[in-house]
Amino acid sequence: MKRWIRRLTLGLGILIVLVAGAFAAVIAFDSPAAPPVLAAGNSIPGVSQWNFAELPKVQSVKARDGAPLNYRLYPGRADRAVVLVHGSTGSGTEMLKLAQALQVAGATVYAISLRGHGGSGTRNGDVSYRGQLDDDLADLVKGVGIDKQGVHRTLVGFSSGGGFVLRVAGGLQAGLFDNYLAISPYIGPDSPTNKPNSGGWAGVALPRIVALSILDGFGLPWFQGLPAIHFATQAKADDSRTPVYSFRLVASLQLGLDWRAVLARIKAPTRIVVGADDELFNADQFQPMMQTINPCIDVIVVPGQSHLGMIADPAAMSAVATAWLQLMED
Repeated sequence: MKRWIRRLTLGLGILIVLVAGAFAAVIAFDSPAAPPVLAAGNSIPGVSQWNFAELPKVQSVKARDGAPLNYRLYPGRADRAVVLVHGSTGSGTEMLKLAQALQVAGATVYAISLRGHGGSGTRNGDVSYRGQLDDDLADLVKGVGIDKQGVHRTLVGFSSGGGFVLRVAGGLQAGLFDNYLAISPYIGPDSPTNKPNSGGWAGVALPRIVALSILDGFGLPWFQGLPAIHFATQAKADDSRTPVYSFRLVASLQLGLDWRAVLARIKAPTRIVVGADDELFNADQFQPMMQTINPCIDVIVVPGQSHLGMIADPAAMSAVATAWLQLMED
C-alpha cells in the first residue's frame, strides 16, 4: 500500500511539473504575431490634407504616480467639458478633426493620450497595473480642473476608446461624468458586434492571455507586462503610435469577459454612434444587442461611413456632434 501511495504521489508530482512547465512555456513564448497591415484600421481617410498647424500644443498633468498624462486643449464653453479618447494604436493627435467639430458645437475638448500612448505614462504600450487607466482618468479630471461644480462633463471615445467609455460608464468611476458617447466602440471578442479579430486589425496571443487571466484569477498579477496584442500596422512604437499592447493595458482598456454585465449597469445617459460600413465591427448588431442588454442606451447608425471615417468625414463628425448636443439636452 505504501508503495502505491509513493507511486501515486510521484506521478502527481510529475504531472504538476509537466503542467506547470507547459503553462510557463505558453506565457513565455506565445507572443502576438503582427497581422498584415489593414488600411481600414491604420489609415485615416484624408489625413494627408489635414492642417496640423491647427493642432494645439501638448499639455500634461501628473498622475498619482507622478507620470505625465498628456492632452491637447480645444477651448469652448467653460461649463461644457468633453474628454475625448482616441482609438487603438493612436494618440490625441488623431482626434484633431473630431475635437474641432465638438469645439464648434460648443464643447471645451480635452483630447487625451491614454497612458502607454502619445507620451503619457512611462512605457509605450503598457501600464503599471490593471485598472490604472481608470485611476488616470480621475487624476486628469481633477488635474485640468473640470471636477468643479457647474461643469457638465462628457466622456467621448472612439473604437477601443469607445469601449473604454462604456467600461467607465458601467464601472466604479461612472460618477466622474454626466453622460457618455461611444463612437464605433469595441465591445468584446464574443460580442455579435465584433468581426473575427476585429476585421483583421488585431493579432492576439490568445493562449498567453488565457494563462495570464488564470494567474490573475488566483490573485497573481505575474508577467502582465508581456505583449498580448499586435495591431495590423507597420508603425513603430513612438509618441504617435502604439502598435503592441501588454496584457495589463488590454485589461485596463476593455470591458472584459463580463461585458454584458458592464453594459447592463450603465445608468447615465449614453449613446453609441457607428458607421454603417464599418470594416471592423458589425454595425447592424449594435441596436439589437443593446435592446436586449440595456435598451436605455441609444444607438445611431450613420449611413455610408467607414470605421476611421467616423473621426475624419464631415458628415460623420456632424452626426457625433449632434449626438453630443442631444445628450446635453437629456
